[in-house]
Amino acid sequence: MSESKINEAAEIINNSENIVVFSGAGISTESGIPDFRSEGGIWSKYDLSYHGNYYVFLENPKPFWTMHNELTDQLENAEPNEAHKSIAELEKMGKVKAVITQNVDMLHQRAGSGKYKNIPIYELHGSYKKLECIKCGKEYELDEVDTKNVEYPVCDKCSGFIKPKVILFGESLPLGVLNAALNAVRKANCLIMVGSSLLVSPANSVPLIAKESGSKIIFINNESTIMDDLADIVLQGKAGEIFTELMKKIK
Repeated sequence: MSESKINEAAEIINNSENIVVFSGAGISTESGIPDFRSEGGIWSKYDLSYHGNYYVFLENPKPFWTMHNELTDQLENAEPNEAHKSIAELEKMGKVKAVITQNVDMLHQRAGSGKYKNIPIYELHGSYKKLECIKCGKEYELDEVDTKNVEYPVCDKCSGFIKPKVILFGESLPLGVLNAALNAVRKANCLIMVGSSLLVSPANSVPLIAKESGSKIIFINNESTIMDDLADIVLQGKAGEIFTELMKKIK
């Protein structure tokens, strides 16, 4: 970890009062949640084009729920790490004004994001704890529904299939959430991208929008990305360790 780069990134953050954080799966690996593509991740055990496909779900929800129940066990046992906690602390300091995440794990909220200054958290792929009936729209909390002792849960009102409010293959991202998130990026004077491979849309459009808006850009990733040249500072390593060092230098 480069001390000079940490100092430069801390200076950018110290001088910024409208920071937007965009997080991908890499921020949560230190919390014990493998990203989809890594060894031990969901893709290594399930075919997401089948188990996570919306049109398969409409015909037979059982494959999805088999996968989701295993993922839920991981998410329930996970705890926010130092990266999540630092982002919440930066909100408390009045610096972070929005969090955009591709993750469904709700670790940002559990770390305190959205609590201190009531900032928006844009969950592009939804949340695993929020469920709804795809037939009548009735909403449920995860702990209100038995998902483990049945082949798949059904609505107690209309017997329709219950589905978490997560985006499956074949579904579009919620347009209102996406537009609001991108508008927050346009208004920011600093963008921190953490734990995203930047290989898929809309993640790979976010740095471009920030650059066009004149924002400073900080990348925090375990590995390099194809878009590193767009960043003012690239910090490579574990997100929790990098944020721990950054917070020592941020006032």
